[in-house]
Amino acid sequence: MLILFGVFAVGIVTFHLLEQVAPIRTEYKSGVTRRGYLADITSTIINGPVLSALTKIGAVYLVTRIPMQTKIMGEWSWAAQFALFFIVNDFARYWLHRLYHANDFLWRIHRVHHTIVQMDAMSVFRTHILEAVIKNCVIFLPFQLLGVDETVIIVYSSWDILKGFWHHANLRTHIGKFNLFFNSAELHWWHHSTEARGQQSNYGSILSIWDRLFHTFYWPKGEWPGAIGVDGLTDFPDDYLGQFSSIRYDDEHAREAFTAKSSEATANPASDTTQQAPPIGQDIAEPA
Repeated sequence: MLILFGVFAVGIVTFHLLEQVAPIRTEYKSGVTRRGYLADITSTIINGPVLSALTKIGAVYLVTRIPMQTKIMGEWSWAAQFALFFIVNDFARYWLHRLYHANDFLWRIHRVHHTIVQMDAMSVFRTHILEAVIKNCVIFLPFQLLGVDETVIIVYSSWDILKGFWHHANLRTHIGKFNLFFNSAELHWWHHSTEARGQQSNYGSILSIWDRLFHTFYWPKGEWPGAIGVDGLTDFPDDYLGQFSSIRYDDEHAREAFTAKSSEATANPASDTTQQAPPIGQDIAEPA
């Protein structure tokens, strides 16, 4: 597991340095001065030992400790094991991600990740503990039981950690037509947008082909979203415990609860100027 800790440490330092070179939003604060950054660090620490954010590190450790029930996959070549693991995992994560946005209770869990209003590399780890359990353990478990080589999970998880840093970093990057095959920061920032045209799109993890295949792909070439977050929840808690307990509210009651609390704390609470997203499957742009 030292490999994954090393990837995490090197990745977060590298991307934070790169964010100073070519930021998408120059007005964002950086590091510990960024709004909600300490909560994201807390999420990384708490979720990690229990099951994931370092989640991925905790999940890999626990899953690989479970005894194999068969060595079917262990008889395959390493490349064949990795190819199947990668495709099945990426496909499953696409549909799991869509389900998080479609189901009310699962959305309350996943909403924690979307409430960040200033993104940087550390934002990838703002996740609710329940999401960490499902995403980073349940999907890996069947492969462990089938006897997949442990290094397959470790290599994939290392790649996934770096991909997460890149997708959320306040770093202006462009990959051009490769967006038609791979999910990038250009696509993922639109998924975090408050604008209706982008927020119900680009669910893919590494590959964007699932979004193209199932008509949830959105790529306005050369554009970046103007605002990040969830409609009406700019006053969402910036502390870990507040985010953890927020799942007791649906969106409507969360807006009432957190706006009310913000109004008590300041005479001029932030106004909401964001747009409501369309239901999944509606008003989604076709591939550019």
